[in-house]
Amino acid sequence: MKKSVAIFILASGLALSAQSDVRFGVQGAVSLPTNDLSNNAYFGVQLGGHAKVDFHEGHGLMARADMTFYSQNNGVSVTDLALAGDYTFHFDRRQLGTYVLAGLSAQNYRTSFPGHAKNDNGLGLDLGLGYDVDRNLGLLARYTTNSFSGYNYSAFNLGVTYTF
Repeated sequence: MKKSVAIFILASGLALSAQSDVRFGVQGAVSLPTNDLSNNAYFGVQLGGHAKVDFHEGHGLMARADMTFYSQNNGVSVTDLALAGDYTFHFDRRQLGTYVLAGLSAQNYRTSFPGHAKNDNGLGLDLGLGYDVDRNLGLLARYTTNSFSGYNYSAFNLGVTYTF
């Protein structure tokens, strides 16, 4: 499933790049676990890369890959690898200032318990609000939720983006 989402994100970006402005960048965030994830982790540090596609008139796509490393909680450690595609809409219609986002992410959580580890995969839903200070620097608040095997791993991410 992750391959399908990654292929869709890449194909969408490539197909539209001829008509649209595509820029690449990096991002970092503090990740605050909620729901079942908070039982296994305290907080996390998220690092990743992104490609922003400007479809003009405020519409855009941010394809991203993130890796989140969560602090241990009672000997349990969690890491998360996500591939995502977020639709963005800038209210000023120029890819600056305040924007909202909604998207899907293919996620792989690795939870390591004393003596064993398990991997869980699933599709997540992303909702957020951001502010692009200028063409390069941005601030982002994003909520991501993912359900699998009867658990709900969700996190609230507060981060910074830098686009080249």
